[in-house]
Amino acid sequence: MPNATVVTPELLRITQQAIESALQYATAVANEYLSGHENVIGVATWHGQAGSTSLATAGQINHDLQQTVAGGQRLAHGLGRAAALMENHEADASHGFTGLFTGAR
Repeated sequence: MPNATVVTPELLRITQQAIESALQYATAVANEYLSGHENVIGVATWHGQAGSTSLATAGQINHDLQQTVAGGQRLAHGLGRAAALMENHEADASHGFTGLFTGAR
């Protein structure tokens, strides 16, 4: 397979860090948007049903994003755990092979 991707513990950790960084950025953007939106709604010209609906929609979007961020954090954590398990498995296998071939002499 010429275009196969080799999954290594390092690749998993790089991916974990990229996900965590993207989640932090998304959270910052969403918080900034929500804060700005609340400030706009606070202006006297935005009172009434339209303002309330707009604010409720922004709150729902923020809530949905927080759920997505929580899922992304679980994914990133799982990738980190998978990397550690891969390394432990490789160390155990290496130790097993060393013992097998050292004992044959």
